[in-house]
Amino acid sequence: MKARSSLKAVAAAVLILLCGTSLAAGTRAAFSLAAPASPAPVLPGGASFSLAGTAGPGEAPALPAVSDGKDMPRKTRRALLELGALAVYSTYRYWADYHRWIEDWQYELTCEDQYRRFLTTEAVRFDSNNYVTNWTHALAGALYYQFGRTNYLTWEESFLCAFGSSLLYEYVSEWREVISINDMFLTTFGAVPLGEGWFQVGDYLHHRKSPVLRALGFLNPINELNHWFDRGRPASKAYRDPGWHAFSLSAGGRRVSETGRAPAWAGYLAFEAEIVRVPEYGRPGAFRRVIGDAPATEIALEVALRSRRPEDDHLRGGSIEDVDLYARTVGRAWYRQSIDELGRGEALSIGLGTALTYVRKRPTVYDLTTVQVRIDPLPETPTDFRDKMTVTHLVGPVVDWTKFGRRSRFRLVADAYVDFAMMAACAFNAWSAVRPIDGMKTTMSYFGYYYAYGASASVRADLERGPFWLRGLVSAHLWDSWDGRDRFEDELAADVDSRDTRTRFLLKGGWRIPGLAARLFAAVDGVRRWGRIGEITAATRETRVYAGMSYIF
Repeated sequence: MKARSSLKAVAAAVLILLCGTSLAAGTRAAFSLAAPASPAPVLPGGASFSLAGTAGPGEAPALPAVSDGKDMPRKTRRALLELGALAVYSTYRYWADYHRWIEDWQYELTCEDQYRRFLTTEAVRFDSNNYVTNWTHALAGALYYQFGRTNYLTWEESFLCAFGSSLLYEYVSEWREVISINDMFLTTFGAVPLGEGWFQVGDYLHHRKSPVLRALGFLNPINELNHWFDRGRPASKAYRDPGWHAFSLSAGGRRVSETGRAPAWAGYLAFEAEIVRVPEYGRPGAFRRVIGDAPATEIALEVALRSRRPEDDHLRGGSIEDVDLYARTVGRAWYRQSIDELGRGEALSIGLGTALTYVRKRPTVYDLTTVQVRIDPLPETPTDFRDKMTVTHLVGPVVDWTKFGRRSRFRLVADAYVDFAMMAACAFNAWSAVRPIDGMKTTMSYFGYYYAYGASASVRADLERGPFWLRGLVSAHLWDSWDGRDRFEDELAADVDSRDTRTRFLLKGGWRIPGLAARLFAAVDGVRRWGRIGEITAATRETRVYAGMSYIF
């Protein structure tokens, strides 16, 4: 499927400014790395809110509702109207630039062709588009998701908005193309982790008293638009702060050592955010309950910047050396908490989550977005593709446990997922040196990546004591190629099975500067990649050492 370039450019620009990852924050104002928690709310009648001693065993205390989806009635009709307007605009843009997509046209407006397309599985294929066009479908899904969420629909209903919009575009707007399996996966399942993080951060900023933070709320313009429509309703202004949040903006330097390449220095920028939408999180009280409205979200973006060097002639683009994006949302969870009046105790959450990982190094000349499959020639061999991947972690369990001390906080998060991925083949460069690339999977031959299914798991531990903070992370991933549904499957001469793994180890520490909302940090981040195509194997190692300063708000 060909994404609308203007639509996705807007979505990408907005998401880049919002992206982030989780940071540990304290539970007490004296040592917290996050902004202080909001004071206890006042209930109608002037009574102060307290968790202590108000709930029976196993019961959750009564709490004011959070604004999104509860203070306002659902605006389903408005959501559908906005989605319909976007669908009309997207379809118009697609056909206005039809000359860009002729390469993908395989079906005519005849009864025979449309019967084969709609009523058989013949047209259900992986498409042959370049990597940039395909991965940005996740951004389009996040955009569709906003029209549901900002109209007070639940995250499940907003997920259906993205799914329905993707179906409409694949089956109706692009009636001359194959029905793209990868586009459906990325648009639908990329919508929740990216879209929910975008929504929650934007909604949080919209309700700040600070004019600067309020202005930043326009980073989610759809949320601002619908709040403006509802400006006359008092309920639209109601908002209860989440139980805990941590935002940071970081800058520094980084040294990278990678197999087969000379060590290189680069600048480092990151925006990191995490929100736990459990209002009583970390406060005194004992209770348990099921939370169904996305209780935990994190979203992260890291960018390395480096000027071009003579040895970079085979690379394209400006100064962006690589980009790492991660987003995770826990949609529904069972939550239990027991904390005494001194702030000691624990909290446990067991839920179902979904996530997205995006990694892209500075592309080579082979990754040019102007390449037309079956029109332009194949890359020269041997190839030199750089690492890249977009992984939709479809669904899986997430366990989140926090131990609170009087001046310390320890948090452990473990998760595991079933994956769908667009994956750079680690062994493809080695394969191209001894085997022909013509006749392989179409996207691999031209762009160095393939479509895969697999699984991922990770464990993260955060320890905070006084001004000091320490994080450790270990993750493991395994993917296998999805064979047999290539757009040109009947013409492939070497539809070879491919397999890739990725393991990551991270150790990061920081020290908060007294009296400032800032932290000095240093980190070591190691990634090992292994891949196999047929009997050809390859492995790479990458070590990143970086340091800098973070502004925390």
